[in-house]
Amino acid sequence: MQTANNIIVGTYLLYLAISVALTIWVARTLYKRGGIFLVDAFHGNKELADSVNHLLVVGFYLINIGFVSLALKTAATIDTSRAAIELLSDKMGMVLLILGGMHFFNLYVFSRIRRSSQGPRHPLSPNPPVSPDGMLKVAIPR
Repeated sequence: MQTANNIIVGTYLLYLAISVALTIWVARTLYKRGGIFLVDAFHGNKELADSVNHLLVVGFYLINIGFVSLALKTAATIDTSRAAIELLSDKMGMVLLILGGMHFFNLYVFSRIRRSSQGPRHPLSPNPPVSPDGMLKVAIPR
């Protein structure tokens, strides 16, 4: 029984270490690379871009580390190394999918912020519509 407890505790600790390390790595990458998009979106206002970027990263940490904590629990009986590796693989796969989803969500947020800062656009034209400067008279046959 003690061996089974040691295996599950070791698996939990390894899961937490890898998950938190991956979360930190992705968050730092998003912060570093996302800042460029936000500075552009906020028309060169670096202070505002840094502030928004920091808030996005804090939210990213809260969501991902919260998920990692909630996903730690298992009802599976872990009494072999194989079962521990399989459990770790399942949990890490889910964490990686969540991190990937959050990464794409952050990219979506960055692109929306950038797009909205550039003003409204017509879907077919990169330029805004202009007022007509004249009228064309058309004769309608009867």
